[in-house]
Amino acid sequence: MEQILHPKAQTLLDAQVAYILKKIIADDLHLTLEQELDLVLANAPLITLSECVSSLQIKQTVHRYAIELDLGAGVFDIMGDIARRVHGHHIHQQTTLNEILSDRQFEQVLDKILELKNIREYILREVVINPVYASLASDVVYYGLRDYLLSQMIGGKKRVQRVQSVLSKAKDFVNHLPQGLEEAIEDSLRLYINQSIRHIIAESRSFLTHIDQNKLRDSILDIWDNIKQQPISTYQQLLTSIDVEELCVMSYEFWRDFRQTTYFKVLLEAGIDAFFQRYGDVTLDILLEEVGIKRDMLLIDAVAFAPPILKKLGEKNLLEPFIRRHLHGFYASEEVQAILLSPL
Repeated sequence: MEQILHPKAQTLLDAQVAYILKKIIADDLHLTLEQELDLVLANAPLITLSECVSSLQIKQTVHRYAIELDLGAGVFDIMGDIARRVHGHHIHQQTTLNEILSDRQFEQVLDKILELKNIREYILREVVINPVYASLASDVVYYGLRDYLLSQMIGGKKRVQRVQSVLSKAKDFVNHLPQGLEEAIEDSLRLYINQSIRHIIAESRSFLTHIDQNKLRDSILDIWDNIKQQPISTYQQLLTSIDVEELCVMSYEFWRDFRQTTYFKVLLEAGIDAFFQRYGDVTLDILLEEVGIKRDMLLIDAVAFAPPILKKLGEKNLLEPFIRRHLHGFYASEEVQAILLSPL
């Protein structure tokens, strides 16, 4: 229950509430916001980042939101809605690859990738000569050779008749072979092909790692020239909206697990420490300038959001009770009561 105020205190409270309401929902609120912003920026050179907030405080805040915060189940529904809307948007038919990535940008990325010789060699070493890759290649060769021989054997009627005759005799011969010999022959052929493929791959690694970068660059640029004018929708068909939605969900689930790892936590804190090491003793005006936050940007955002929000709160009669509740304690205080009761 609110304390009953002295009549003069009540009058002063009503007057101050009315004054504040008039001030913050006035048509010239943008002028007030501009004045307040300029006052804050004028004081920015007088205080450094470390005087405002510590590295530990930032770490604790980031920890709460980046590591501890669990998004509600509704987030997955939102992700699905966004995925379907984005995937089905007509802009994909109206936008080409070259409009998103210019030739200059593509060449810069390509040149940087070509500079990473150690990474290319690592990929070739770990992927190209990987036993799984060699096994896959040998299977491709084996089945390709088998299918080719079969297609050649049944190329015509005469050959079909000859093949049938040979197969009939071969069948009788195979039936009299020791059990498992047929499988042994097939396994031997597979083994021979596999060993040959491994040798070829090992020999080709040297060629692949020392390939002419200029020729490789020109070849990739030729491919880029052929596809850069194609609309995004050409590649959009490779993924359905369900695919995009599922990828988003899987990405979030990965993030939810990854952020709990020691690896992520250590790197996150190292990044915050590096930021404070650079800007901890820098005044706020210099910090804002170096990160690219300008006065006009702050003012535009303040004017864009504050007036309509405050106006709507006023229309719903939410501002006046809020302001009155915060000022009532001041006017009910013993200090104010003593002022009002004391003679001037």
